[in-house]
Amino acid sequence: MTSAIASVLLALSLNAIALKEARSQVRVETFSGSGQAGFANSNGQVGQFNRPHGLAIDAKGNLYVSDRGNHAIRVVASNGDIATLAGNGKEGNADGTGPAASFRQPIAVAVDKSGNVYVADRDNHVIRLIDPSGNVVILAGTGTNGFANGPSSSAQFNEPYGVALSPDEKTFYVADYLNHALRAVDLATKQVTTLAGNGTAGFANDVGDKAQFNQPYNVKADANGRLNVPDQNNHAIRRVDPDGTVSTLAGNGQSGFADGKPSDTRFNNPTGLAVGPNGTVYVSDRNNHRIRAISPAGETTTVAGDGTAGQQDGPGQVAKFNRPIDLVLATDGSLVVSEETNHRLRKILLK
Repeated sequence: MTSAIASVLLALSLNAIALKEARSQVRVETFSGSGQAGFANSNGQVGQFNRPHGLAIDAKGNLYVSDRGNHAIRVVASNGDIATLAGNGKEGNADGTGPAASFRQPIAVAVDKSGNVYVADRDNHVIRLIDPSGNVVILAGTGTNGFANGPSSSAQFNEPYGVALSPDEKTFYVADYLNHALRAVDLATKQVTTLAGNGTAGFANDVGDKAQFNQPYNVKADANGRLNVPDQNNHAIRRVDPDGTVSTLAGNGQSGFADGKPSDTRFNNPTGLAVGPNGTVYVSDRNNHRIRAISPAGETTTVAGDGTAGQQDGPGQVAKFNRPIDLVLATDGSLVVSEETNHRLRKILLK
């Protein structure tokens, strides 16, 4: 064996050891939800969700949950206690206040500095707005699926799945799932445009309508205004600049499981992400039942989850998830994960 090969093997071995030690320092805990599907407001161990999906957090540490199976928007306090902001557990399409409002599979949320909550109301094909008092109105969309830009009252979406605000809160972005596009809503003019994608599924890095996605599941903005998108059926994480330029952070269109460099990394239906203050992108790798991390240098590693579906707390390398959907960074620096099949929120203590 040559000294060069020996050096490479030693480096790989040391890297594997370092990753194992890093994952052993990560701990996973159950945060909120009983683990049984239901619709109950109560403390974190008794309260219930039904397929919790998209997550958002406000400056006070309140966590907003799009409780998809309950057709409601829930609020979780920092101690895990669950309350309901809007919706009543029954699907529908009605504006109103609190339980008088109804949604049809709300799937993602975003919250602004004033406490207004934006909701991707998937099967109603609209974006709803909930003010801090719980009053719900339609912000954009006609209620009929389609692909149309223009005034928010006549614009159309086809199963909006993700929502995000620009850092200055002047623009609202929508991951338009079945239109395979990223849409933008100017909150001052109430005009809807298409930032990237063209309505046809594909996998192309380019600008505007020359770029392609395949069922973008979510969207989150970073501090620089760049959008990060889990591109579900391309099994990749994409990045969209404010001018509509699309690139790929990690993944190459093939499903699987592999850490490493961007082109070597494999995901299996990624559905959610969160961007850390240092630029690390944390990914909920749904069908791999794992939480992954993409470093600012582009290297992907596994943070937590052993790859088998289950419910087990503990160190990162032995913890089990069951279809983790979305992520958000809590005010204490931990990651909160929504789990579709465990009907729970979990917390990942990174150090």
